[in-house]
Amino acid sequence: FPPSPTHPHRRLLRTRQAADYLCISEWKLRRLVQDGGLPFVQDGEGTPFLFDLGDLDAYIERHKHTAIDLFAS
Repeated sequence: FPPSPTHPHRRLLRTRQAADYLCISEWKLRRLVQDGGLPFVQDGEGTPFLFDLGDLDAYIERHKHTAIDLFAS
């Protein structure tokens, strides 16, 4: 997401923004959190989950594949 005038260096994204960033559904993102596959920040019980861009980028890097990976098995 591009920086906005009020958040020039946005580091934390809400659930919908994080799901959009990863090109997955909000449901799948919540499932990743529930299964321990993606860390989140929460300032208190009942507050929204926030996702660090660094963690989202790390998730992307861990799930990259090449054509060789797909056909090696």
